[in-house]
Amino acid sequence: MFLDEVTLSVKGGDGGNGCVSWRREKYIPKGGPDGGDGGDGGDVILQANAHTDTLSNFLSKKRFEAERGAHGMGKNKHGKRGEDLVLFVPPGTLIYSMRAPGQEPQLLADLHTQNMQVCVAQGGRGGFGNAHFTSSTRQRPDFAELGEPGEENEIDLQLKLVADVGIIGYPNVGKSTLISCISAAKPKIADYPFTTLVPNLGVVVVGERPAGRSLGEGRSYVACDIPGLIEGASEGKGLGDLFLKHIERCSILVHVLDASHEDILQDYRILRKELEQYSEILLKKPEYIVLNKIDLVRVTQRTELEKQIQKAQLPFLRSISAATQEGIGELKKELLSLILKHREQNMSQEKYTVPSTPIVLHPHHQPHRMNAYEIRQTPAGVFITGERLEQFTAMTNFGSKGGVQRFRDVLTRVRLLQHIEKIRTDDATPVYIGKIRIDEYL
Repeated sequence: MFLDEVTLSVKGGDGGNGCVSWRREKYIPKGGPDGGDGGDGGDVILQANAHTDTLSNFLSKKRFEAERGAHGMGKNKHGKRGEDLVLFVPPGTLIYSMRAPGQEPQLLADLHTQNMQVCVAQGGRGGFGNAHFTSSTRQRPDFAELGEPGEENEIDLQLKLVADVGIIGYPNVGKSTLISCISAAKPKIADYPFTTLVPNLGVVVVGERPAGRSLGEGRSYVACDIPGLIEGASEGKGLGDLFLKHIERCSILVHVLDASHEDILQDYRILRKELEQYSEILLKKPEYIVLNKIDLVRVTQRTELEKQIQKAQLPFLRSISAATQEGIGELKKELLSLILKHREQNMSQEKYTVPSTPIVLHPHHQPHRMNAYEIRQTPAGVFITGERLEQFTAMTNFGSKGGVQRFRDVLTRVRLLQHIEKIRTDDATPVYIGKIRIDEYL
């Protein structure tokens, strides 16, 4: 089943808890604390893999969580890090943050190339064991940190197939027959409109491959057959705009016209207008016209149709018959030549193009510092946010007297405890750091 949009819930693995342990060995009195640290949780990673061309693997399961880190142990043994969870998606997958009401989704990553990957949910840090907290004034720490919870995210995946050639046209003009002729793709072919319900990808190989040369080294390209378009497709008619997005990634477009239609130029203009209304990106792509089904018309009629296309100054490539395979070999070679030329242009532009948006560093903006926090007072209570402070609070073991004392010491050091005392109207006012209520420990 072809699936090109899906929403997933992902969670990094929780960090392992630190260990409270004391060294106990014969003839070694007062061995001291030896609790090891917990292991970090695993990350959730999305990776582009050319061996998959749909998001249907996520049809039944939509929540994924990486492995949590192992807890620390005595004798300073640290817990094992949790395994990363790698989810494979097709090249061309766009990853968006979950749409908030009234807001546009934010693009997080574009996995357009094989093996590109992005971490969509980081694992939590493992908690320190009590051996970590020894000092000249704290020689017997009786507490350890809890593991940090893994990051949770809701993400939208949208697939835009990556192909060199996008084959477009009206329903029943022979697009599926064409891709079955030039590649090993086996799309459904029938004599009624909208036979193709999903895009079909096929690898087109031109000539014999030299020994030692891989399939993709200059002698092959990928073609994509898009389901038939009709007038009003950009507004949702027919199969609508469900698959128009896939041709945004194609290097060139091949517009297939049916030689047996009454007005092929009108067919071209109507669908060209639909592409324009859907996206300006499509207008900038190189486009070539292929006249198909020439076996159904007389030679003189075929010649007249070719003259009409050329007189209209349209980018005519050649006439073919996908049914009889007339002109198919020549078409494959001509498309290869165009694709190689396009690849060279892209390589040249990528080599010499200077990024328009420079990277800007913010040396004074350090959200990972404990004293980088914000306080907000509402009728419901006092709410405090700050990346490092929230992490610290979530990892504090409030069931330990020593852990609570360390928590108060840190809040005093960053002057948060003093701010809270000034703001609170009475001792019953709730105080939250992140999602954790902490007023009973102040």
